[in-house]
Amino acid sequence: GYSTKKVHTILNFKGNNLEKKEEVKCPDDDLTHTYILIINADDSYEIRVDDQDPTIGNLKDGWDFEQQKLINDPDASKPEDWVDEAKIADPEDIKPEDWDDQPAEIADPGAEKPDDWDDDLDGDWDAPTIPNPEYRGEWRARMIDNPDYQGEWVHPEIDNPDYEADPNLYKYSFGGVGIEIWQVKAGTVFDNILVTDSEEEAEAAVTEILSSQAT
Repeated sequence: GYSTKKVHTILNFKGNNLEKKEEVKCPDDDLTHTYILIINADDSYEIRVDDQDPTIGNLKDGWDFEQQKLINDPDASKPEDWVDEAKIADPEDIKPEDWDDQPAEIADPGAEKPDDWDDDLDGDWDAPTIPNPEYRGEWRARMIDNPDYQGEWVHPEIDNPDYEADPNLYKYSFGGVGIEIWQVKAGTVFDNILVTDSEEEAEAAVTEILSSQAT
């Protein structure tokens, strides 16, 4: 189904195949479609499927090329006495003495003993129970702001010693194009593959392909 079909955009980086973190949906039909991947020198990218709105972004945001610049300080830990409960039970709120006087269920006052009920054969008749409209549930003290609340503890961060910026993420050298296919039924055809550094050339090729399909 459409929910499980996506455009796989996998980039090789230092010997590792990195798949795009967010999915790009692909059409779910038997028609011809065009796909364009554009990688720019400013590390931006576009993924175009037919004439749909393109998926755009930055390479570093779309794939896990680099390790994080900042990491949690391994020597820091949350203090044991840190108070992160924003609300507490009001210590001055007292449970009413009659709170538990009403049970959760009561005998149905509208129920009547069946005319054919035989106490000797059927035993003592008990009316069915219904929820008690007077039952107030389990008592809980009202909540108030915690005067000792310190806020959510934030783990301090430090520079990642393993972080290494790569200014050439966009650079790729192509000697050919390979296609690896796994499918459960035959009939998929790939053709008109173009590798170019000209966006205009790619768009012109798509226009030509789509126009030929329309005739």
